[in-house]
Amino acid sequence: MTATLTRTWNVEFEQETLEKLISKHAPHVPLTREHASRPPETEEEKAGFYQYWAATGGHDLSIVQAASKAILLIPDPDLHLILSRQIGDDGAHAIAFRERIIALTRRDPIDDIRKEAERHWEFLGDVPFRNWLGFVAWELHYEHYILPQVWFNKLTSTIGDEELAQKSKEHFNDDEAVHRITIANWWRKKFEQASPTEKSEIAAQLLELDEEIQQRRAPYIKQRWQDAENFNGANTKGIEPVYDAWRKEVISYLLDIPNPQLTSISQ
Repeated sequence: MTATLTRTWNVEFEQETLEKLISKHAPHVPLTREHASRPPETEEEKAGFYQYWAATGGHDLSIVQAASKAILLIPDPDLHLILSRQIGDDGAHAIAFRERIIALTRRDPIDDIRKEAERHWEFLGDVPFRNWLGFVAWELHYEHYILPQVWFNKLTSTIGDEELAQKSKEHFNDDEAVHRITIANWWRKKFEQASPTEKSEIAAQLLELDEEIQQRRAPYIKQRWQDAENFNGANTKGIEPVYDAWRKEVISYLLDIPNPQLTSISQ
């Protein structure tokens, strides 16, 4: 898949950058998967599978809710069309996770998916809808900054599900790439139309909101990394500096800031 943005943001840029950062900060992580994962076998492993993928379904449900609300609050038809794709895709992903949990554990996780989505709103508060830049900051956190976690998991996990892995390869990965690319493209068009003074003001406001979301989400992010280790058998050693460096790359690329000063996930 290749999709080009205003500044040629595409999956090739993402791959080259993440491979560089992983090689620098986590050289023990292979850049291609060396061994296939196996399905959960014991009751404990099935319980871990349930917990991890129910939480992932709740994450995607919160995205559906946030994007739906943004359509009502931000009067921009260009954005509305982008978000309609995002809503449909992430809704379909959450349904797929729910269906696989039921197939493997005979338990319907819908109540836990709901609780997990509510949890996101508890720590996010009103930031995603405080203004339109709050929504942009939310998009970066929920679509762009998550990539290191996705990469470490797909490269090192030892417990997984063949059906979900195949759906990720055939659909989910491309869906998420489209979300990142179209949002970044939409942002760049708006940003490039601003005057130099407006750009400076917009960048400062976005950075402030981005930092606030980072502080609100940090405990959740660290827990997800630990869950990937506990439930998927992933190796997340070295993910902190990769996450920090990737976040700086995204901000630098989208705001034309050579070396943004951002709070580390470890602080």
